[in-house]
Amino acid sequence: MAEQKHKERTRLRSNLESIAIAVLLVLCVRQTVVEAFRIRHGSMAPTLVGDHFEIRCPNCGWSFDVGKGGPGSDGEVECSNCHFRWDATARYDSHGAPLRLPRPEWLWNSARGAGGERITGPQAANKVIRGPARIFVNKFIYRLRKPRRWEVIVFLYPRYYAQCKSCGWTGTVNSPNDALCPECGSSDLTLEAKNFIKRIAGLPGEEVRLRGGDVYINGQIARKPSRVQKSLWMHVYDSRFLPRHENVKAWRFSGGRATWSEPESDGSLTLDALDSEFPEMARFGQSVRDSYAYNGGRSGFIPAALDKSGAHDVGDCRIRARVRPAAWKKGGRIILELRDAGHVLTAAFSPTGRVALNDNGAEVRDGTAARLPPDRAEWISLENYDDRAVVKVGGRELLRYDYTPRNGDEKAISFGAREAKVQWERVIIERDIYYADVRHGLASNGAYRLGPHEYFVLGDNNPASSDSRRWTHPGIPARNIIGRAIFVFWPVHKMKWLPAGAPPVG
Repeated sequence: MAEQKHKERTRLRSNLESIAIAVLLVLCVRQTVVEAFRIRHGSMAPTLVGDHFEIRCPNCGWSFDVGKGGPGSDGEVECSNCHFRWDATARYDSHGAPLRLPRPEWLWNSARGAGGERITGPQAANKVIRGPARIFVNKFIYRLRKPRRWEVIVFLYPRYYAQCKSCGWTGTVNSPNDALCPECGSSDLTLEAKNFIKRIAGLPGEEVRLRGGDVYINGQIARKPSRVQKSLWMHVYDSRFLPRHENVKAWRFSGGRATWSEPESDGSLTLDALDSEFPEMARFGQSVRDSYAYNGGRSGFIPAALDKSGAHDVGDCRIRARVRPAAWKKGGRIILELRDAGHVLTAAFSPTGRVALNDNGAEVRDGTAARLPPDRAEWISLENYDDRAVVKVGGRELLRYDYTPRNGDEKAISFGAREAKVQWERVIIERDIYYADVRHGLASNGAYRLGPHEYFVLGDNNPASSDSRRWTHPGIPARNIIGRAIFVFWPVHKMKWLPAGAPPVG
């Protein structure tokens, strides 16, 4: 009997087998554990962006994102920092001819018009359409635990997009079973299920209400964990980006301008209140509204409709400042102040390191941080969100105070000092997301009630989000949830982890 010969394994065969195994493993991981998704729209901006422009304001230098569909036909946008308005994204020259941008567009900061007109620098870069965010989604996590409030999830939209092959009608249907065209009655429909991405606000069996921009669950406010809130602060103003032309006055000073210096070129201010026994304050000179630069801005230029950007005053704000004391007296204090919901929240920082949080003049919390000696700069902040005040020194939380809203509509942001000379090297103001109840209106106390296996979801881009507030049936079935968004890996310069939600109580 002849001896059977064994074929030797070639290098090519080994490589092909290794590639096949690797592909198989990737497919298995994609199907069961982690999958990459591309964000199609801007309903979760600025957390997650769709196709967008990266704009740099020519007036103050602030950079921000604007969705591809945000600007009007003229390409006009509004800077979220200085409120300067200009033709930023229009892709045509001064004669109305289309601009020619070299390929690849994202690589070049130059463009040419039909008549040879050349645009360079930021104004050319502003007209380049950038790609959408791409994320990794953990598809396995909800086999181990239930979804949590404030987590960002990907899910199948509970209605199917349909097109009738007989008459061309397009719309949505609840189920592929027994779906009929409402125009001609045909059952010959093309159906498509789409993935949505939103943030969980309500859990199964809960009653959800949206009041004053906040989320209430079964009558109690739903406070966001600090790690979630940290990712949701939205830009309002940064003093370092000083506008060439002041469209909106930044600060209104108490006690006259004698104690305040003019802003330096870097936007810093110096307050000399050494001889003042009472606080000398600078109040932010504009109301904070829920306008979205991503949607083109347009705050103050639109009707006050519930689902329009800039329709509501926002009191949930944060003021951060890098302060450098120059001199103190014994009773010296550096002061941050926020007014909202009938409360005057004041954080007072002393040279010894003692920090006091006052509510309407009464001290409610106190603590000790590092001393603030002359000529040493430190970051201090006062936050107000979800009926909660938080004081931080050097980025570390020092004081926390939960309060109940009272009657009062005044909203204001201020900083200042008494018996101290202080340089305010940088002042930053941000706001929380404002969830408007577009179904029930401002005066209504309407509720969204969820079934035993349903979730209530909201988009971070409140005015431009199709979410539970707008759907006939607000609840998302648990079976439709694909997984939790965990990481943004594109664009590279915006890579970040998306925080987990609030753990269950009890």
